[in-house]
Amino acid sequence: MLRCLSAILVVSLSIPLSGTLYAQALAAQESEAPAPTLKLNVRTVLVDVVVTDKEGHVVPNLTKDDFRVLENGTPQGITFFEPNFAPLPGAGEAAAAPLPPGVFTNVPAVVPTDSVNILLMDALNTAEVDQSYVHKEMVQYLATLPPQIRIAVFMLSEKLRIIQGFTQDSTVLRAAIKKLAANPNMSPLLPTVESDNANNTATNMILEAAAETVNSHSGVPDATLTDMASALQQFQGQQAGFEQDQRLLMTLEALQQIARYLAGVPGRKNLIWFVGVFPTCLPAMVSQGALTNGGCPYQEKFEKTVDMLADARVSIYPVDARGLTVHSLYTAENPVLSGAPTSFQGVIQAQKTSLNSDVGKNADNINGMDAVAQATGGKPYYGNDIKGALAADVENGARYYSLAYTPSDHKEIGRERQIEVSIPSGSYKLSYRRAYYEETPKSLAAEEAKAPTDPLRPLMDRGMPNFTELRYKVKLSPAPAPTVPGAARAGDNADLKGTLTRYTVGFSLATNGLAMVTGPDGVRHGQIEVALVAYSQEGKPLNWEARQIGLAVRPNQFATAEKSGIPFHFDIDVPAGDVYLRTGVYDLSASHAGTLEIPLVQAVAQR
Repeated sequence: MLRCLSAILVVSLSIPLSGTLYAQALAAQESEAPAPTLKLNVRTVLVDVVVTDKEGHVVPNLTKDDFRVLENGTPQGITFFEPNFAPLPGAGEAAAAPLPPGVFTNVPAVVPTDSVNILLMDALNTAEVDQSYVHKEMVQYLATLPPQIRIAVFMLSEKLRIIQGFTQDSTVLRAAIKKLAANPNMSPLLPTVESDNANNTATNMILEAAAETVNSHSGVPDATLTDMASALQQFQGQQAGFEQDQRLLMTLEALQQIARYLAGVPGRKNLIWFVGVFPTCLPAMVSQGALTNGGCPYQEKFEKTVDMLADARVSIYPVDARGLTVHSLYTAENPVLSGAPTSFQGVIQAQKTSLNSDVGKNADNINGMDAVAQATGGKPYYGNDIKGALAADVENGARYYSLAYTPSDHKEIGRERQIEVSIPSGSYKLSYRRAYYEETPKSLAAEEAKAPTDPLRPLMDRGMPNFTELRYKVKLSPAPAPTVPGAARAGDNADLKGTLTRYTVGFSLATNGLAMVTGPDGVRHGQIEVALVAYSQEGKPLNWEARQIGLAVRPNQFATAEKSGIPFHFDIDVPAGDVYLRTGVYDLSASHAGTLEIPLVQAVAQR
């Protein structure tokens, strides 16, 4: 995706300040001695625990000694303990002065919480009418969003899409939800009341015909018609099973993508998942009409998904998007109530089928939501107050305790290990992940064989949070006229075509957080990597460039650099449309990062 993220800038950049503060390109130098390798073969298990009292309020001021941890029934010593509690609204930094038009910064307006929140609207597993209900509830909640809460919005339909990257701006979030509501998605793999009723009606009509066609000798319904009804039911069941399996596989893949996406984000992540029909697993087929007793054939994929979510510290809060549900028997779409011509026998059969189907589906929903919440340390919600559930999930998920321990059993051969956390001294409800799966020797060997990656690359994906270890301002200056066709491109995407606007991206990098070494002459030296990526709204990279830059600040300019930042700039061409420019700076010595994502439409509007 980002092919040139480790490219080296080979041209000097002369940047005037008061004197000659400059950023100079440095060529990569190979070390004469091999870098030392540190191998850690002992696992540390990190568990985030939300503790609430009987009224559902989060319990603060607990200590390490209050907690007890068991793994497979064996007590474990807590090696790390940290309470993480969000600051109260308004308890952040003082309001900063307004920025000039076209200038943006990754310095947060208020101190953010220790967690981030992802709202996942699941159109793959949710009926269109329920999506509209969820959109309305989400917009109402976001109107009251406290300023320090960081939220992103994702959509799962035929694929996983980013609707809005992490932001603390409730206005931006509400606009993203309203845009989503204006374009609802209908899942091709989700059964509807109409399709279920059509299937039932077709089968019942054949059965009615069979009942009316009684063999004069045996007195039983016509066998040909009953066989036909049975074959139709079997075909419908196989088709429904295939669609259900596909939804489950697509959902697990989406959750894995979310885990990969969030793995580089520090702290706890609360995934609030609005889902109407929870994707459950069917047993494996051994023949065209027989099922095994071996359980779900996708258990291994489920285990991998749970482990990836745990490693990324993602807790799932599934919310039933249907609110207060009504049996499909009592909906206008049901042919029993809509006046469709059918016999009395057909009415009774339709009522029985409809009620049994709804009871089974609701039980599957509850069991599935309970299981995934328990496995990841979240909490399920079923009810009509989605706005209230959303507020409670965000509030509780931002206040938690982090515990870590080193398992007393060091051997890893792929087993499941059960985790039990308790507070013996009180009566509390604890939400935390209940298990993890060991690595296998094969997976451990594969992990060790992985090549090192560019540390800035994982932080540059569309919609990632703005990292603030390195803080800076960016001034965007679009060229007054489009780039002339055939002219040299600014950026590393050689295939970039069409009408382009060239932006000059001017950085002012704060010295705080930079690892700068002072030489004998008093000049402070450092090395950073800078990256720019232009994305479409859907997250497709349009253009990019990345360079390593050597910094050198003379003694008589350091006070100015501390006050105003270290300036440097890049040019990049971007196509027209809804484009997001993500910027990033990484200190290669201190391993500190700063990133900032800017909607270019907002930058243009400010000018």
